[in-house]
Amino acid sequence: MRRIGCVLLLATMLLPLPPVPVAAAASNASCHHEWTDTVSPGVTSTVQRVRFTSNGERWALVCQGTVRGSEVTGPGTFGEEGVLDGSCSTGSGTVNFSFGIPTRVGMQRFHLTFQFSYGGGVGGSSNDAFPGVFVFSPKTGDCVSAPVTEVNIVRAGQLLGG
Repeated sequence: MRRIGCVLLLATMLLPLPPVPVAAAASNASCHHEWTDTVSPGVTSTVQRVRFTSNGERWALVCQGTVRGSEVTGPGTFGEEGVLDGSCSTGSGTVNFSFGIPTRVGMQRFHLTFQFSYGGGVGGSSNDAFPGVFVFSPKTGDCVSAPVTEVNIVRAGQLLGG
């Protein structure tokens, strides 16, 4: 009986251990994207709450580096929507980014929500996952004779989150 117990103990010691969960590999990619947002009801010289959208994930997102531990293999797609409280000169708000980036192991999908602020045609966000800076200019409207209802945006960011 003692010999059977020793054999069973030895057999259980030789069984493979269950896998230990591994933390997701981090991202470290420099990204650049340009897009146009539609703003409703339009930004004016008076502070108000407005909504904005890129009208879908249809804009190019160009990144170099690694995403979730895998090398980026080409341009991805990007879209956003959100709200801002502000005027043509200053403001802040909340944005929802939705994007995909192709890597050696397949498409990596992201949905990030964070705060941003702007003033004088430039702005930024300092979140942990995708901090960045942006510049913007009116496409439709001028904030003097007509509200700004479309805005061109150029952003550079560092994708760090997984």
